[in-house]
Amino acid sequence: MGAKRYIRASELARWAYCRRAWWLQYVQGHPPMNREALDKGHRAHEALGRQVRHAALYRFLALLLVGVAVLIIALLLLLVF
Repeated sequence: MGAKRYIRASELARWAYCRRAWWLQYVQGHPPMNREALDKGHRAHEALGRQVRHAALYRFLALLLVGVAVLIIALLLLLVF
């Protein structure tokens, strides 16, 4: 039995858009003719992924700072009263 082959969303989209193009690429092994556009899309997806990872990090840091601020306020209130 061969290695597992995963079906990517782009492969499904190509099949849904044009079954002949899917067959030419994935069965016959012909490379796509829009390589430049595919590379541009790949770079855009990588950039978006970096932005999402940074946003998650910033969210975590913001929540951490809010927690620290709440602790400081609670300690100050305990010292004053």
